[in-house]
Amino acid sequence: MEDKKRDLIPIAAIAVFLVIIIILCVTRLTGKKNAEEQNGMPVTQTAEILESTAEETGTQETAETARKEKEGTETKAAETADGQTAKAQTAKGQEETQSTDSLQNEIPSGKKKTDVAGRTDTENRTIGGNDPFAAAEGVNKTNEEMLMEMAGYWEQGNQKAVDDLAKLAWFMKMSDSIKDEETFYYYGERNAAGAPEGKGIACYADNAYYYGEWVNGKREGTGRWIKYYVYYDDDVTSDRAYTMHMYMGDWANDMPNGEGQEHYDLDMGKAAKKDRYLQNMIGTFRDGLYSGEMYMTTLGWNGEQEEWNGFAEEGIWSPYGAATNKKEIPICQNVADDDNYLWIMVKNNKERGIEELMP
Repeated sequence: MEDKKRDLIPIAAIAVFLVIIIILCVTRLTGKKNAEEQNGMPVTQTAEILESTAEETGTQETAETARKEKEGTETKAAETADGQTAKAQTAKGQEETQSTDSLQNEIPSGKKKTDVAGRTDTENRTIGGNDPFAAAEGVNKTNEEMLMEMAGYWEQGNQKAVDDLAKLAWFMKMSDSIKDEETFYYYGERNAAGAPEGKGIACYADNAYYYGEWVNGKREGTGRWIKYYVYYDDDVTSDRAYTMHMYMGDWANDMPNGEGQEHYDLDMGKAAKKDRYLQNMIGTFRDGLYSGEMYMTTLGWNGEQEEWNGFAEEGIWSPYGAATNKKEIPICQNVADDDNYLWIMVKNNKERGIEELMP
């Protein structure tokens, strides 16, 4: 009997040991579950469990709302991305269209643009307190369309219509987009190489235009060049009596060469008191310089018009008499009074001609 008891002791010990191990395992698993419930799970897993729990407990509306919000967020994000892509593509298309339009008739060069006040930038400048280009925003005309319209009036000899067009905001904006003196927009006939040749019209910087004949990209033959003066509010130096400057006549090598007439339109209500203004210069020109017999008309501040005769050689006037104090010389004689002359400073008697067309 004693031997049997001794045999049962190890078995009981082992059983007790196994029970203790089982109890410890159950306790550990319970603690882990409680810890997970307290600390929570990753966001994605929590959402899935929340939706599943709602369906299982019968709160299907809550689950459907969560699903719709999720799908709505994804749809909105996709629509936003598509919208941004569409806007980017539209902006790119507009940029390419504007770039093509601005370059379609442009012939580049290296000279810098300056306006009548000698400035190089007209951005944010005003005329009478207003943006001079504001009215151009709603006009969707290409440079070619505008020049074609102006050329039609020029062909008809309707100079007033040409003048009116040049003063419109969209024509002024077209000219203002040109940033140097030799670049121009062109509409008209071309040669096989694509250069202007035949009859055509060009728009230049500073509200200037040319209509006439061309040869191999240069003004050659007969034609008319016009510049319309624009005075900005911050321009306090220019003489505002000048409203328009023109040359019409013969051209060669892109310059006035041959017989022609230079002309200014004037607003004498803005003329400086006691001043006399050049109105017309008719005669022979060589590369824009007065060269030959010249006939001139002037207009005084008080409206008095006078006529003069003179002779120049490549921009230098021949004097009618001796200089006074070696500083001034008489260069032109009054048609109505042989004793009346126009005088000029000796130091200024050089390169006399159409200054705005000379290099």
